[in-house]
Amino acid sequence: MCNQKGGVGKTTTTINLAGSLASFGQKVLIVDGDPSGNATDGFLLNLLGEDGGLTQVDCLINHADPRPLVAKPFENIHVLPASQDMTFLPTQLRTMNWTTAYRRMLAHFEGEYDIILIDTRPAIDTDTDAITAAAHGSIMMASVHRWSMKAIQLQLAQHQKVMVEADRDDFQELGLVISTALYGRGLYDTTLLDSLRNHPRLKPLGEIPFRGKELGESGAQGLPVQFAFPKQDTAGFFRDIAQKSGLVIAA
Repeated sequence: MCNQKGGVGKTTTTINLAGSLASFGQKVLIVDGDPSGNATDGFLLNLLGEDGGLTQVDCLINHADPRPLVAKPFENIHVLPASQDMTFLPTQLRTMNWTTAYRRMLAHFEGEYDIILIDTRPAIDTDTDAITAAAHGSIMMASVHRWSMKAIQLQLAQHQKVMVEADRDDFQELGLVISTALYGRGLYDTTLLDSLRNHPRLKPLGEIPFRGKELGESGAQGLPVQFAFPKQDTAGFFRDIAQKSGLVIAA
């Protein structure tokens, strides 16, 4: 779940896509790859390391087992929380073979989950390179903003570079989720939105509507919207993303 530009809906999409996948019977692990811990907080969980315990950094750098660190807020949605020491992770990864760091950590979960979603921080750096090297594919998010097309171009270039360095050719761009929260409906924004909808390399998966009460109220309870308001259109939107991305097969 990526875009090197912030505020485009990565964490919102990650949390609510997980809820939709769970509603289809999938068992999901969310890995919070952002030291700000928004995905962790989205489930009303504490950051790792606040009690002096192990963190993702210990797993990535020192090969500690991540399984005891996993929180289980729901039967079919588990979370590997972030920690503040991840702020320094890019520097640490540069001293080692970063292409295998996340892959080695995630190998501990082989067979335990149907899908692992990694919520990345808004940056192109060694840590997000390492996440990309471990991933099978990406869902990219973008807002209706004048820098959006450039941000997508840079993100796609990162994926291509990482696949070369990781000696892989099987990475899949699953599609683009567009946030319309900043859509001003003027001529410029309308033209930009049309460009995003017709991006030559990313198929459109859907458009997040303006943040309404369902997202706000479910988020305040630490719930995916699918769990709090399963019959509302907002829940249906994230179910559509799960299907259009190919993560589940429509019934």
